[in-house]
Amino acid sequence: MSKFSKSLQDKIEELLNRSLGDISRLEYIKQSIIENKKLYNSDIEYVENLALKNGINPSESPNIDYSVSNNLCWKCKEDLVKPARYCSFCGADQINEISDFDTVVSRRSKREYNPLKIISNFHSYQILAVLGGLVCLISILFAISNIERIFELIEFYSGQNLSGFLLGFLGIGAVSALWCLLVIVIPFWIKKPKKIGKFLFYSSFVILIISLMVGIVGFPIILFSGILALKKRRY
Repeated sequence: MSKFSKSLQDKIEELLNRSLGDISRLEYIKQSIIENKKLYNSDIEYVENLALKNGINPSESPNIDYSVSNNLCWKCKEDLVKPARYCSFCGADQINEISDFDTVVSRRSKREYNPLKIISNFHSYQILAVLGGLVCLISILFAISNIERIFELIEFYSGQNLSGFLLGFLGIGAVSALWCLLVIVIPFWIKKPKKIGKFLFYSSFVILIISLMVGIVGFPIILFSGILALKKRRY
């Protein structure tokens, strides 16, 4: 029997002699000490606090500083009964385990701020939607910025003058670019993959049509992202 267990047993016997506290619980704790069974932290704390409250064997208590900053458990952050070595909520040892606090915090911080974990939270269909949307957007913006040169080439090879339709083509390009932005944003806004899948599937054809085939480069990427979202099991 360790020195601490002997001291705890002496306190229990004194409490029993004075008929203080829960007699049946004290008898159970005493029997556990005699049989060398593992004691619950809450039982140890109960005896320590009851003995301290009634002034029993204060000189035989282990020389431990039970004060904890802010009177909060380092593990579960619940209020402690001062002085308390063991948390009555989670049973954490406030003395022996406090040295591991910095290690626990550092491990939690690494898990919380791990950039690889944040990236892994993205679904494959979201990444593909962003990629396809950007490819289409770049293609459409390139076409808009060179619309006059494209018209000149068409006129040169076909003899058709399309300059009167310039504003119309610019409007179609603006709508196409706006739809590409929606393809990039919507997958992160809507939470249900099934709805996202339908949106991406139809959007791939919408962009292809309204962009007058300019968005054909990103069409298969957006279409495939929509199929992946539709096949996702958890909706």
